[in-house]
Amino acid sequence: MSQVQNRAKSSQRRKSKRGGQVQRQPDLWRAAPDLPEVEPVALPHEVGALLRSLGDPPMNNGAAAGRYFSVVVERAAAVAVALAVSADVLAHQD
Repeated sequence: MSQVQNRAKSSQRRKSKRGGQVQRQPDLWRAAPDLPEVEPVALPHEVGALLRSLGDPPMNNGAAAGRYFSVVVERAAAVAVALAVSADVLAHQD
């Protein structure tokens, strides 16, 4: 089968799946809307609090797994602060 025939068949399949309606493809090359103003990023105080409030994971050696999860969350927060500093969007401390 040629590519043209394949496209025609896939087009027919799209029509039959939607009850005769043809799907419209999104316009990928349209102009993007303006970006909103950048809000300052606040420095987190206690990044592991929510995770700790859930308790230890229900698994073997859950306390150790909880500590590992907490380390990952703290590292992610440190990277986020570093990115905010490099982009000069970190909120000033009062």
